[in-house]
This record gives sequence, structure tokens and C-alpha cells, in this order.
Amino acid sequence: MKILLMYPPSADHLAALQAVAPGAELCVAQDEAHAARLIGDAEVVLGNRYFLQSLPYAQRLRWMQSNSMGVDRILTAGVGLDNIVLTNARGVYDDELAEHTLALIFALVRQLHYARDDQQAQRWQRRSLRTIGGMQALILGWGGIGQALAQRLLALGVRVHAARQRHLGPPATDAQDVTMHGPHTWRAALPTTDILLLALPLTPATHHVVGAAELAALPPDALVVNVGRGGTLDEQTLLNALQRDRLSGAGLDVLEHEPLPPDHPLWREPKVLITPHVGRSIERPPFRWEPLFVENVRRYVRGEPLLNVVDQRRGY
Repeated sequence: MKILLMYPPSADHLAALQAVAPGAELCVAQDEAHAARLIGDAEVVLGNRYFLQSLPYAQRLRWMQSNSMGVDRILTAGVGLDNIVLTNARGVYDDELAEHTLALIFALVRQLHYARDDQQAQRWQRRSLRTIGGMQALILGWGGIGQALAQRLLALGVRVHAARQRHLGPPATDAQDVTMHGPHTWRAALPTTDILLLALPLTPATHHVVGAAELAALPPDALVVNVGRGGTLDEQTLLNALQRDRLSGAGLDVLEHEPLPPDHPLWREPKVLITPHVGRSIERPPFRWEPLFVENVRRYVRGEPLLNVVDQRRGY
């Protein structure tokens, strides 16, 4: 069995993979052309880098393990995944993404983006600020990120509502502390929502799930934060609402088109705080996904069910 790694592994990681798959040939792609040459007889691919570019050359591939949670780019690339099992990195980045989301929330609530502008202009400007305690947050997406975020928000005194699409296992947060909504009832909570948080995968069902009607239902001092996938939020409608003072601010770690073009009007909107898709920013060895990869290789070799298998029909 040949396992192709699309990332630079540490010696310890290679040793761990070899220990759970002692008969496997482990190969490491150095660049795109190298990956295209190696993938031909590979049975397993670990990691995203070079995968889509080399996939047309795959002849024996049976399983691909992504190092990302979102797999929309893989599923919509127009390259066949027939008879290939796809697994993602769900659960690996929950804590750091929750922390990054909190950073965006605090920056917006305490208007730190304006304070930075004032500092650069050498302007002493005191503003009317709010406190996060007592606010109501609505989390769209009740996977690991949403649950990790809910735990932190509850500790800060935030009233948490959440919407889930389907059952993904027992919630990490006491259900009594979170007001749960289904896929067709969450919009009823929008008029009392102070912070709308998107932590959704991008699928046909979630594309622009927050659009004109949803943003119009929010209070004018509400905040919108997206750390899931850019395409779940109608950015032009968001920009229009901000420019018309229909919303107080927005924090965006993900955009529909990345990188965001230099001439995009979102760059110039003072109410928007943009970070360049860095919510899961720890990308240097040892990689956070390595234990998951080793465990799934162990399971694959033994014919056991893999962790985080993607339902390719649902898109997550």
C-alpha cells in the first residue's frame, strides 16, 4: 500500500505512521509536479496541498484525508471522486477557531478597529462602548466550532441560541444552557439577536443562507461574524446594510472570494474587520492534524470505520 503525504512530515510523525502501517510505502510530495507523478499508484492521500492538481492522475486512490474541515472546494472542483472515501479534520481546530471568533467579537464590541484608526490618525476619540455580558448570540452551525464557541460565550454571560442542521453527536454544552433551533425555526430569533455567528460548511443548502431577509430582521446595533465559509453570507447585502447603518459591524475571517480583491469595497468599509482566513492559523510542524491522521491510518489498515467521513451528498 502506498500512502502519499501532501505536507512535510516530521520524523516522529513518519515513524508513527509507519508503526500503524508497517507494510506501507510512505511518500512525500515536494511540489505539484512531484505529487502528480507519485499519486498514480497511491491508495491513500493525506493532506490537501497539490491534491486537486494531481487527482486526475490517480488510478488506485481509495481514501483521501483532508487537513481542513471544509471540503467544498474538493467537492465542487469538477474532478471525479467516485469510489473515493473522503475524510476531513473536524474537531482539530475547534478551540483556536472559537478563540479567533471571540477576538473578532471583542474587537467589534469594544470598537478596537476604530481605536486603531484613531491611533494612526493621532486622534484622541472616546466612543460609546458596550459590554458582551447580557448580549444574545445566535450560532449557525452546531458542530465542534459552534459548541466550543458556545461554552466560551456562556462563561461570559452571553445568552446563547444555536441552530443545527442534523444530529452530529451529543453536544459538549449542557442543552439547558443553549436555546436550540432547527433548520427552519432559527430565523425567529433574529429580531433579538445582538451577535449573529456563522460557523457553517458551504453546501448548496447553506449558500447565502444569510441574505437580505435575515440581515433585515436583525436589530440595527447587531454584529455579524463569519468564521465558517464565505459563501454562506451574502456579502454585498451585508455591505449595503452596513453602509445604511442597518448593522453595527461585521467580522469576517472568510470571504466568498479569497484572497479578497484589492478594489473590493469591503476593504474600505470602516465597520468591517477582516482577517485573512487565519482562524486556524497554527500551520507549522508539528501539525495539529497529525494525531488524527495516524489514528485514521491505523483504522484504515485494520478495516475499522474511519473518523470524520464526509457525506459527499450533504457536503460535510
